[in-house]
Amino acid sequence: MDARETAGITTRLIVAYVRRQGGDDAVGRLLELAGETRPVEDLDDERTWSTYRQKIALFEAASELTNDPWVAYRIGASVLDHRIGRTVRLALTALGSPRQVLRRVARANVRFSTSATMRTIETASGRAVVAYRLHDEHDPSVHDCAYNQGLLSQVSVLFGLPPARIRHPRCQVDGAPECVYEVRWPRWRWWSGRGRRLAERDLDVLHGRISELESTVAELLTLEDLDAVLDRVATRAGVAVHAHRHLLAVTVRGRTSLHGAGLTAAQEQALGAELLETGQVHLHGATAMIVPVASARERYGWLAAFVPEGGGFLAGEEEHLEAYAGLVAGALEITAALASARRSERSKTALLALARRLAQERDEDGIVRRVAEAAPAVVGAQRVVVMRWDPDGQRMITVAARGFDEPADLSGPFAIPFDATPELAGLVADPAPRRYELGCGDPFIDEALVRYGHTAASVAPIVADDELLGLVVGLRIHGAQAPERPERQLDALASLADQAGIALARIRLLESAVHTATHDHLTGLAGRVLFHEHVEQALAEHRRVGRRAAICFVDLDGFKQVNDTHGHAAGDALLREVATRLRRAVREVDTVARMAGDEFALLLRELGGRDDADRIAAALVRDLGRPYDVVGATVEIGASVGVAMLPEDGTSPDALLRAADGAMYAAKRAGGAAHRRATDLATR
Repeated sequence: MDARETAGITTRLIVAYVRRQGGDDAVGRLLELAGETRPVEDLDDERTWSTYRQKIALFEAASELTNDPWVAYRIGASVLDHRIGRTVRLALTALGSPRQVLRRVARANVRFSTSATMRTIETASGRAVVAYRLHDEHDPSVHDCAYNQGLLSQVSVLFGLPPARIRHPRCQVDGAPECVYEVRWPRWRWWSGRGRRLAERDLDVLHGRISELESTVAELLTLEDLDAVLDRVATRAGVAVHAHRHLLAVTVRGRTSLHGAGLTAAQEQALGAELLETGQVHLHGATAMIVPVASARERYGWLAAFVPEGGGFLAGEEEHLEAYAGLVAGALEITAALASARRSERSKTALLALARRLAQERDEDGIVRRVAEAAPAVVGAQRVVVMRWDPDGQRMITVAARGFDEPADLSGPFAIPFDATPELAGLVADPAPRRYELGCGDPFIDEALVRYGHTAASVAPIVADDELLGLVVGLRIHGAQAPERPERQLDALASLADQAGIALARIRLLESAVHTATHDHLTGLAGRVLFHEHVEQALAEHRRVGRRAAICFVDLDGFKQVNDTHGHAAGDALLREVATRLRRAVREVDTVARMAGDEFALLLRELGGRDDADRIAAALVRDLGRPYDVVGATVEIGASVGVAMLPEDGTSPDALLRAADGAMYAAKRAGGAAHRRATDLATR
C-alpha cells in the first residue's frame, strides 16, 4: 500500500482541531482510538504522508471523541484558521476568484489526496459543480465526503467572501460512481478585511519560510554536515511546493549525492542517474518539475518535485523550487571554497561569515554591501569595488567599495558605459574571471587604472541565469607588492561573485513569486491585496499633502454571453484585451487591478478634481465598448463604471470600494455602458 495517499496538511488539521477541543490529552486519546503508532509530532508535520485508511481512522476517532458525526466537515472548514499549507493557499488565491480555483480543482486536490480524482464538471458566476471519485481499492467514507465539503466551503473564504454553500446530491457511499458537489457562493461586492488579512499573513509566511531556511543553511554549513544541509533543503523544497515526492541529485567533488522522499532506494538511484545524465526524469504516474542546481561557473545537478499525473503545479511554485535550488548551489559553492587547500584561515572565516550574512539580507543592495565587506579578507586585494549593471543607462555603476580613503576617490561613482571597452561584451560572452595589468592595451582600462593610482585589476563577473548582473573588482595600489599567486586571487574573487550571483538570483525569484501571488495570473494586473495597499498609500498621501484620488469600479456588460457563445478561451482572451485597454487608459502612477471574474478596479492618483475622474471614467466606457477580436471572432461588450472620490466618498479602502461598487451597480441598473458617481447617489 502506498503510504503517500494523504498529505500531512490533513493529519495536521485533524490534530489541531482535536487539540483545540480537548487539549493534549484528547490528542493522545485520538491516536489511541485510531490505532496510530506514529508519534503525534509526525502527524503534526506537513512533511508526513499517510494512507487513506490512516486518514479515515483518524476521522472516525475524532468523531467518536467529540461525539460529532460532522467533525470531518468542521475540520475541513478550519483550514484557513491555521498556519497550514500557506504556500498552496497563496498560489490558489493568486488565481483571482473562487471560480478560477474550482476550474483548476484537480491541481489543488492532489495537494491533499492521491487516493481519489477530482474534476470540474462546470463553472459559472457564483457556482461550480465538482466530481470526486475515490479509487476502486478504497472503501468510501462519509467522513471523507464531509471533509471534502468542508474544504470546498472555504474556496470563497480565500477571497474574503462568506463560506460557500455545498449540496451533495450523489455520493459513492450510497453506491454512486462518484461524488458530486454543487458549490455556490455570493457575488463579490468588496474586498473584506478578513480576506485581506489572510492574504497579507500568507505573504508574510512566504517571506518567513525562505528566511528561516536561509538562516538554517547558513548556520549548519560546515564541511562535516553538508549532507544534512542538502537533505534539509531538499525536504523543505518538497514541502514548499507540496510535492508528492522529491529528489535532489548533485555531484559534489566527484561524488554523487542523492536526497529524496517518497521514493525507494532503487528509484532514487535510477532517477538520480537519469537526472544527472540527461537533466530529465520520468516517474510512472507522476508529473515532474525540474530545476537546475548551478552557479555561474558550474552545474552541480538538479532538484525535481513530483505530483501525481494530471495534477500539475500552481502559479509561482517553479520560482519557489528554483529559490531552493539556489540555496543548494550556494551551499555547494561555499563548501568548495572552504575545502580549498589554497585558502587561508582568514579567507575561510570570511567566506563562512559571508554565507551567514547573505542569509539575513532581503534586498539586492544589502547583498552587494555584504560582498564588498567580505572581499578584502577573502581576496587579499588592497581595494575592492562591487559594480551593478544599470540597464537603463546601459553601464556598470559602482555601488559599494572598500579600501578607499575617501568616497570621492570613486568620482561619485565610477561607471563603465557598455561601449567604453570591448571587455564588457567579452564578460557577457564568457563570464570567466580575468586580470588586467597596467599597459594591457585597452585604452579605457589603462586610463582608469592610472587615474585612480592602480597598477592591476582582477575582475569576476556576477552572473545569474546567464545574465551579467555586475562585477567584483580587486585593485592593486601603485607601489604595492603583486600577489605571489595571482590565480588564487582570481579564484577567491570568483567565489565571491558566485555567492553574490546566487543570492541575487534567489531574491529575484522570491520577488517573482511574490509578484505572482499579488497579481492576477490571467491578465497580469494587480490583485486585490496589492490594490488595497495602493489605496492605503493614496489615503496616506492625502492626509500628508492633500493629494486627491479616485477609484473606478468597472464591471463588463455582456461578458457571460461571450463565454456562453464562444467558450472560456474566448472569455479569457477578452479579459486580457480588456486589461490591455485599461492599462493604456491610465498613467504610470495609477493602479489597475482585476478584482474577480469580469470586475476591475482603477486607482487614479494625483487628480486635480472630480472632473478629471469623470473624464477618465467616460473614456473607459467608450474604449471598453469598442469591438474586440478574440479567438477568431469579433465580439462587442459594454462597461458599467462606478466612481468614488477620496476623501468625499470614503476614508478607508473598504469604504471607497463599497461606494464605487454601489455606483457601478447604479450605472448597470440604468442600462449599462455608462458611469455614475457615488456622491450623486448619496445626495438623491
